[in-house]
Amino acid sequence: MIDMLQDVSLIDGVGLIGSVIIGVAYYLATRNILPADKITFNACNIVGGTLVMISLIHRPNLGAIVIEVMFLLIAALAILRNLRGAT
Repeated sequence: MIDMLQDVSLIDGVGLIGSVIIGVAYYLATRNILPADKITFNACNIVGGTLVMISLIHRPNLGAIVIEVMFLLIAALAILRNLRGAT
């Protein structure tokens, strides 16, 4: 565990911050504090996912990249739907 923490770079920290943003947004959505169908929730997912993707460029992991791209696309489509006023 200590070895893993010693290997954490600045770019890993960026990914960690992204993960925290996504996790907090998801937690708030499950508590009905941050509605999952609103722009704020999806914007958190886009910001967090982008930060995670930045870290994945440094340390690639195909499975993580695929899921992040899917989540980013879903969030972007949800924001577009919100902006258009569709439910």
